[in-house]
Amino acid sequence: MTTQANVYESTTSFSGLAKRINDSQRIIVTTHRKPDGDAIGSVVGLCRGLQSIGKDATTLLIGPIEHGLRLAVGDTELNVVEEIGLPSEDPDLIIVVDTGAWSQLEALEQWLRDHSEIVIGMDHHANGDAVAGDRVVDTSAAACTQLVMELFDVMNISFGSGRNSVAEALFIGLGTDTGWFRFSNADARCFSDASRLLEQGIDRYQLYRTLEETARPARMQLLERMLSSLEYVGPVAIMCIRSTDFQETNGSSTDLIGLVNTPMVLENIQASILLTDTDPTVTKMSFRSKPSIPGQPTSLIDVNQLADKFDGGGHIHAAGARVFSTLEDVKARLIELLKEI
Repeated sequence: MTTQANVYESTTSFSGLAKRINDSQRIIVTTHRKPDGDAIGSVVGLCRGLQSIGKDATTLLIGPIEHGLRLAVGDTELNVVEEIGLPSEDPDLIIVVDTGAWSQLEALEQWLRDHSEIVIGMDHHANGDAVAGDRVVDTSAAACTQLVMELFDVMNISFGSGRNSVAEALFIGLGTDTGWFRFSNADARCFSDASRLLEQGIDRYQLYRTLEETARPARMQLLERMLSSLEYVGPVAIMCIRSTDFQETNGSSTDLIGLVNTPMVLENIQASILLTDTDPTVTKMSFRSKPSIPGQPTSLIDVNQLADKFDGGGHIHAAGARVFSTLEDVKARLIELLKEI
């Protein structure tokens, strides 16, 4: 059983992290299961940057990994624990990025606990556990890759240029975690960082096409089934994808990335929630919400607080949870909670 930290905040500075890195040679970089663009961008960007200063930096990921992300990272090797197992040799340092939650690191939890003295972390989420003793947490950052940028500025590590560069990997995280700069977290800092990365000559349109326009036909079939399950509880849309839907469409959870946002195009919808059960006893919940608009009679729905009711978390407008219960039970509980909003 895992215990959530009472306070999830920074315990060191970027200079402190830099010292730990400089004192290490063999470094493994990891992140949460089913990594999204920000997680992959942070891991790959870190590895590329550390390799450029002579470090033996490698990835270690918990799958599955979306097809488009595999294409986008080019020549960087993605080591998936389900495929290669745990490292046979101990590293000097382990860096955990874009999460601080044990619930998102189950396949690596015991390994990380066994090596707790050499684990450091960077995260931009509001909730987490004491996965890394030395960590920097910045919830004002739109993407974790922005924290990697700050670290590299402290370490005087170049972003490189063009294809397969540090800059390209970091832009993947910044682009995907802001909905390609459409979401409310795309603030002035975000655009300033994006400008710095674009100045390195990366092809943002090609990245967008690779990440957003290389879907499999199963995605359209799952979208159809998801929308057919759509129901409303006040200003909240609820949708479901069941294990049978995956089986009948030959789809997987990676085909669902971003689909939870679909109902948000409706004027009266303030939040959207997608429930999935690839396992009959485990239900995954994805939450999204809109920011409030000054002068308009709409109330903000903090989905981070809502996810917390299911032992999950994330951000005010994007969060997730994994519940060890059937989809129908979770849905019934969710509806009762939403009626209280």
